[in-house]
Amino acid sequence: MILVRQSNPERLLLLLSGEHPTIPYSEVCAVLQTEGVEFHQVSRHDQVLIIDTEGGAGEAVKGRAAYVMEGGRFILRSEPSELVFERCCGGADWSFLEGRSFGVKVTRVKEYWREMGTQELQGIVGEIVKGETDSRVDLEGAEVWIRGVVTDGGVFLYTLDFQTDRRAFAARRPKTRPYFHPGVLDPKLSRAFVNLSRVKRGEVFLDPFCGTGGFLIEGALVGCRVCGMDLDMRMVPGARRNLRHYGLEADLIHGDARNLPLRTADGMATDPPYGRGTSTRGENVRTILSGFFREAHRVLREGGCLCTAAPIELNPSELVKRAGFKVHEEHSMRVHKSLTRSIVVAERQSR
Repeated sequence: MILVRQSNPERLLLLLSGEHPTIPYSEVCAVLQTEGVEFHQVSRHDQVLIIDTEGGAGEAVKGRAAYVMEGGRFILRSEPSELVFERCCGGADWSFLEGRSFGVKVTRVKEYWREMGTQELQGIVGEIVKGETDSRVDLEGAEVWIRGVVTDGGVFLYTLDFQTDRRAFAARRPKTRPYFHPGVLDPKLSRAFVNLSRVKRGEVFLDPFCGTGGFLIEGALVGCRVCGMDLDMRMVPGARRNLRHYGLEADLIHGDARNLPLRTADGMATDPPYGRGTSTRGENVRTILSGFFREAHRVLREGGCLCTAAPIELNPSELVKRAGFKVHEEHSMRVHKSLTRSIVVAERQSR
């Protein structure tokens, strides 16, 4: 039985990072919404998202997303059966490879369909393409790469149209910066927070608990006007040093997030102190968060989004709702045995 066979050039497959079960999917949607790209989600699988789009989705995702590894034009989907896979490949339209060299690479997510080797799948695709076109295999300098992924939805084939620069995130690891403080989020998660706040290029992005500047760095790199503040006097010059290390600038203020000196901001993302490796100066964390969320509601423009985090036992989504926000989504992230972080994305609405 052939499940799906598509050659629609507007159908895009995105291969996502497996670093979190839900954030990568939400980040893609947030990026596309922020960049004004119209899309429709076709299906979602383990580390795979398939969308229909009018164009521009690949460029938008490549430029901003932290948890997308690569993507390209969707070719086909087959159930996990060798016979069905051969039929799907035999029925696909490979005319776009005429006169061009190609290569095939299939990867596997987790332990799905272990009975079939990825090299065997690559061989099936290669033989069928060579039999139906005049294209030739070139594993060194292929003009077109056919990528495959085995996951919970079966086997998916797509053209490799773009890859994100994962090494750039690794190069910005917190310990490589001039000013370091423990407990800082890694650049990929920081970028995801910025993206989930749906702040656009040229808009004002605010982190009221900016620490060493990780969120500000990611916000500036996607073209936002970034502002940061922190109650700890040491963090302000430290964050400035870190931003300048990457050739970036920000407006930085020493102050209390419960008394923001800004009139308005377009988007906000922050990781407030929890009292675990970060100082709350003896104040109750729930009290700090409640005061901050009320102030964030005052400062954010109508429709602006806040992405924030707190220990799950504090029920931050309820605190955000009480401040007047509409909660769009919530993600759970286990940090270690005694801390599970709840990441909340909420929209500012009139009271």
